[in-house]
Order: sequence, then structure tokens, then C-alpha cells
Amino acid sequence: MTIQIFGTVCIDKVRKIDEFPKSVGTYTPVINEQILLGGEASNTFVCINEWIEKGHESIKLIVPPLVNDLNGKFIVNKLKQSTDKTSDKNVIYTQIQKRPNDDDENGFLKYTPITDIYVCKSKERTMFGIGFPEIDQYMIECKEIKEKILNVDLQFGPNHWISLDANYPLINKEIIKKAIITNTNLYIMDQELDTVVDELSKENTSIEHTSKLIFQSSSDHFGNKDGSIEGFFNIMNQWFQKDNGIFKKFLFILTDSKNGFGIGGTWNNHWIDPYWFTPSTIPPDKLIDTTGAGDAFRAALIFSLIHKNQSLPDSLEFASATGGLNCLSFGGCSSTPSLNSINQFLKLNNKNQMFLK
Repeated sequence: MTIQIFGTVCIDKVRKIDEFPKSVGTYTPVINEQILLGGEASNTFVCINEWIEKGHESIKLIVPPLVNDLNGKFIVNKLKQSTDKTSDKNVIYTQIQKRPNDDDENGFLKYTPITDIYVCKSKERTMFGIGFPEIDQYMIECKEIKEKILNVDLQFGPNHWISLDANYPLINKEIIKKAIITNTNLYIMDQELDTVVDELSKENTSIEHTSKLIFQSSSDHFGNKDGSIEGFFNIMNQWFQKDNGIFKKFLFILTDSKNGFGIGGTWNNHWIDPYWFTPSTIPPDKLIDTTGAGDAFRAALIFSLIHKNQSLPDSLEFASATGGLNCLSFGGCSSTPSLNSINQFLKLNNKNQMFLK
């Protein structure tokens, strides 16, 4: 079985400020800045690489096209460092493109994507990005790259998993379409699921769909942030009823930051009524930056539930602890939680320890 993580790989420029501006046109000083490897796919992959066995090659990061500029080289170097303990074969580069001339209007890729992240003392954050739509468009319109992603870089079939995030919706639709047809297992974060609905609806008329499907999203996307648990259950139940109940095929995880998450749907061909998971909390004075918490959660669920075939309840505890502990440092993957630190946290909160050496 191969677990493949495809999606956002970028530079994160994380800037710490006291508070966000209260009005347009005011000056806000930056306390400090860190330049880090970022992106949902990078964060997830680097986190898993902290835990997997040396030489293991079944969990792979598929990197969308990069430009061979200073930022692109920074990303390549950071990913190489992340695989020092495992295998550099776990990172597959779709393309590293020579930087075009500034006056080349035909080149889609002008630069490697960058996200500016501003984090204030209250731990709230906001983000600005550049370069992401251009890469998505390039992967669709460049036939050679599209074919390479769909027919060479990614492996499809019942014995494989593909995990996607939402920043490259155009190429994601093509990947999802092929995954549904080939009964490939999918773990999707935040992506619009209209393609899934279309393909499952078609596929229902021909063959029985037997792959596993996980959808993870948050209150940032669905609304009801810091809202009532009843409100989350209403959102989840309405979601399951959409499109003639097609989404009941998914295990659905709807997170609300430190408040916990709702979970329900189908796993291992069994229906799970939606319920609320209340996490063991991280002391507020210990929190530094919530960037990548959802990615670390996804990484831990992939590692425990899929890679290690552990139970869903234990895997959710492991994922919840990992997401919280990832908030103790700046950036999404600059200091990912070790198995030892996760187990110490689980033990402190009277939960089952996992993957003890």
C-alpha cells in the first residue's frame, strides 16, 4: 500500500505582531520573522516523516511544479533534510522549472509560491498567498505535466491512498475523477466535492464503489466557528443528506480548533452516528501558532489509522494530541511533535499511549 500526499508545497514567511490593525492605513510593527517550509502537503508529510521507520518508502509526497529560484531551492533543501532519517525516494518532484525571463508573458510559473502569515499575541492569524492559482492552471494546461501527475507520479487502485488539500482545485478534480473510477482511497481536506458527487453518481450505475473516503474540513470553511455543538451536528447531518445521501460514503471530520471536532459517517463499511470529540487541552499560555494544526491532525490520522491500522477511537486521540502539540512552535512543520512528546501528553491526560518503542 502506498500513501501519497499531493498538494501545497510553499515558503511560509511567519511574522509575529502584537495585534492586527484596527483600521486601514495604520502602521503595525513586526516583532520577528521566520522563513519556513510550509503548505498543507509539506506540513503533513514532514510530520509523518518524524515517525515512520528508517528506509520506509510507502508514504510519499508528490510536489507540484516548482521554479528553480532561491525559494524553490530552499524548499528542495528543506524536504531533503526531512527525509534524512527515511528515504529521499519518498519525495517525487513533478517538475523543477527554470525561471522564465521577467518579460516572458507565456510562462505560467514566475516564482515559487509564498504565503505571508501574520500571527498576533492572541494566537489568531491571517494569511496572504502568491503563486498558487498559476501553478494549478499550469498543471491543467500543460499536457505533459498533467499526464505525468495522473499517469506516472501518482499510483491509483484499491491498494493506494491519495490525500489532497484545497489549493489546487483544477488538477484535484482530475485526480478525484480517476481515483473514483479506479477505486482509489481518498483523504480530502477542504476541497469542493462536486467532482466526487458527479463521479460517484455515475459510478453507482456501473460498479460498486468499495474504496475508503475521508473528508476533513473546519469551521473556517463551513461556518459556526466557536459555535454550539448542536450547530455542528446540524451542519453534518445536512451535509450527509445532500445529493441523495452520496456523502454518507465518507468519514466526515469537522474541526473547530481548540474546541474539538465532530465526526461521523462510514468507516470500514460501518455507519457511525455523528458525535463530538472534546480534546485534551493545551494550556493557552503555551500556544504559539496554530498554523498547520489541521495538517498535523491529518498526518497523525494517516499514520495511525491508515499506515498502522489502529482503531478509529485511538487514532482520533493520537491525531487530536498531535494537532494541539503542533501549536507549540511557529510554522506548520518547523518543530513537529515526536512520538515521545505525543505519548507523554496522552499519558498525562489518561489516554492510551501508542507506538511505544
